[in-house]
Amino acid sequence: MLAAASGEPWAAASLLDRYGAMVERLLRRVLGQDPDLEDLVQDAFASILASVGQVRDGAAVKGWIASVAVHTAHRAIRRRKLTRWLAVFHPAEEAVTIPAHEPRAALHRVYELLDRLPVEERVAFTLRYIEEMSLEEVAEASGVSLATVKRKLSRAEARFLAAARADATLRTWLERGDRWTTEG
Repeated sequence: MLAAASGEPWAAASLLDRYGAMVERLLRRVLGQDPDLEDLVQDAFASILASVGQVRDGAAVKGWIASVAVHTAHRAIRRRKLTRWLAVFHPAEEAVTIPAHEPRAALHRVYELLDRLPVEERVAFTLRYIEEMSLEEVAEASGVSLATVKRKLSRAEARFLAAARADATLRTWLERGDRWTTEG
């Protein structure tokens, strides 16, 4: 970390080698299939390298890098939500139809529903239920208290389940699972 903070190129490469897959996985889980994923990984590492001197405890590096990745995803989601109104000026893109019986369709629908959640709720939900982080890890990665994470998860889960139960594709998946029910 000291070498990276002092600008040593090999240290930056070492950080990327060691944590690159984790950062990419977190971004992919929060954002879904994203055409800008590679750019966002680079953005996350640019932020990491710019502030690497802030980390004083070697044991905190992984959690700190995860929080930078989460904040990168936050910024990307916020930026997209702010620019969506520009779509009014462009012709609608043709929707890609995926057969409802394919798992890919369900995953596509999950991320469509996640797009409707407020950013903080989406990130908490994704880290907890898709990335399978503990509540404490979600709180650390999000930079909020455990109580705040629990509140955000409760709201996110309620919103997500209400929408998923109303969706034909996801309702089928809920019926097969054991985490949530189709009643509610």
